[in-house]
Amino acid sequence: MDVRKINLALSIKQKYHSMNPMTFLQTDPASILTATLEKLSMATSLPEITRCIARAARALTGADGTTFVLRDGENCYYADEDAISALWKGRRFPLRGCISGWAMLHRQVVQIRDIYQDPRIPHDAYRPTFVKSLCMVPVRFEQPIAAIGSYWAQEHSPSHEDLRLLQTLANSCAVALENLDLRNKVERSDSGDIETPLHTLAHDLKNPLTNISLFAELIQLRSQAELGEDTRRYLNSIVKTCGNMAQQINRMLSLYQASGGDLRREPVNLTHLAREIMDHLRAQSAARQIDFVVDDDLTVQADPALMRLVLENLLGNAVKYTSKKPAAKIRLGHAPQDKLADKPGFFIEDNGAGFDPEQSHRLFQPLVRLHRSGDFPGTGLGLASVARVIQRHGGQIHAEGRPGDGAVFYFSLPGGH
Repeated sequence: MDVRKINLALSIKQKYHSMNPMTFLQTDPASILTATLEKLSMATSLPEITRCIARAARALTGADGTTFVLRDGENCYYADEDAISALWKGRRFPLRGCISGWAMLHRQVVQIRDIYQDPRIPHDAYRPTFVKSLCMVPVRFEQPIAAIGSYWAQEHSPSHEDLRLLQTLANSCAVALENLDLRNKVERSDSGDIETPLHTLAHDLKNPLTNISLFAELIQLRSQAELGEDTRRYLNSIVKTCGNMAQQINRMLSLYQASGGDLRREPVNLTHLAREIMDHLRAQSAARQIDFVVDDDLTVQADPALMRLVLENLLGNAVKYTSKKPAAKIRLGHAPQDKLADKPGFFIEDNGAGFDPEQSHRLFQPLVRLHRSGDFPGTGLGLASVARVIQRHGGQIHAEGRPGDGAVFYFSLPGGH
């Protein structure tokens, strides 16, 4: 690479940064890793993961470009990149013919100060690019499934700290990819085949997770004055992540509860229950304007605990998906009978984000979400639990909506009026 190409790359870099502010407002590694871990914990698709990893790797190493490479059989697939100019996004190369493949096959970190002096590099593929130096870190050392590459326009050797940060990022990426694989298997499986092991797993995870959170909080309380800023940030991240995981475990347990056990049918006043739940939701969103209307004397013959689960999920969703509206409007009332095959029932309506009506059949499937987790966080288990409860009571549920125009959930319950 000659001086003119380096200068061109640097001018592209300056233009890139002036037009595209960094994804991460923080510049210290702890903040970047914390934000990345939170994003990965909510990712529900492969593009979300690859985009997040590529951006984080660049921010952590100060590289001129990064790429995320997936192993695809005997090929390397360059799934994503974040760079001052185009690299190889969307292209495939033979596993044994590129440096990312070498890193995965040999399960080693690769550092190359001058790519044109290294015989492992396919020089013709690199000549059209700005790349002069690189490092490549495999994702999962035992059986690598991907690699993260960082590139520089001038000769550069990443520090030991840079490589340690990239390896931490790679480890987090491996967990995120495995979680995504599990999620996809769950969606494809007959739910009856997986509910019992998932329930057992959730119970087994709950105690150690509680202990981790408790000990992190104890360290915060007892050693606050002695801890450095980075350590305090790490502990805050641990506590926050444990809280998110605990919420997801509770959702899994609720789904199991909704599917089994004996029903205890008795009169339930939905009006009183809904107002109690909404008071709590308003308190959690005190800065927002939420207009909630509920018809009087809505009652059903149902299991009280499970009906609370239904309303907490449906009203909680209504509050969440109206969060981008200046004024949220939510209503619970009697549903027109033509909406429920002439059966008496109820509706919950909001003026929130809505959804694609062609995807409505997927709303009540476990772990399925119709919105990006970055826009509206969630576990994808709440509506599945609602559907199970309604079906166990002999009722039915469906939803109508359009993007940006809100949503209406209709549900019937025997003995409801």
